[in-house]
Amino acid sequence: MDQTLLDEIVARVAAKLSAVEAGAPAGPGPDGREGLLLLSPEDDPLCQSMLRCEKLNARYRVSCAAGEADVEGCAVAVLTTLTNEALGKLALGICDTPLTRLAAQAILLGKKVYVPTEGVELYRYASTAPPAYYAMMKERLDFLTASGVVICSRQNLEGVLLGGCACESPALRAEETPAPAPAAREEKLVHVTKRVLTERDVREAAADKVTCIHIPAKCILTALARDCARERGIRLVQE
Repeated sequence: MDQTLLDEIVARVAAKLSAVEAGAPAGPGPDGREGLLLLSPEDDPLCQSMLRCEKLNARYRVSCAAGEADVEGCAVAVLTTLTNEALGKLALGICDTPLTRLAAQAILLGKKVYVPTEGVELYRYASTAPPAYYAMMKERLDFLTASGVVICSRQNLEGVLLGGCACESPALRAEETPAPAPAAREEKLVHVTKRVLTERDVREAAADKVTCIHIPAKCILTALARDCARERGIRLVQE
């Protein structure tokens, strides 16, 4: 058979196979490496560290997606920072920034998407956010993890990507450890008619699981009472 004709047949068969397999999960490239896409700004410290990592570059074709990127051509994506804004948008399917569009596309394509535990902004407010609001945001985070997003500590991330260890968050330093989400409390209101509200009054209300105290407009609120209410998550409403 003429070599030119044979080459043309091979080329047509290859094109046909590519068309049939369009949309299938990306496999290794010509050099045997899969794609690892870093969803972050180029100046992100973790992004720069992973771009320079020799072990990761030996295993993956590592690239940083500050804007447009080939999500279909990658096997794994790492969202180096998950802000509260990005969390809310991704959970609701709102993709109006380059990074949220790429992250949503990676999730929809069934790619492995990892987020460092230390990059989840929500965890920083675990001890200060109102319980109901924190619980609402945590539900959105849980929705993303149920959709395939994996939260993993930076310490373990490299090992997970290289297939050497399970993705479990280690014991972090005290200042890095995400505090557990405060349990949502049932609203309980009380009205007081005292001329002065003291710390003792607030402590007694807290012991009775009060969440909101209504006081008269002319009631004197002591500084200790205000601090005590803040510490125990009790709202003070002056009528």
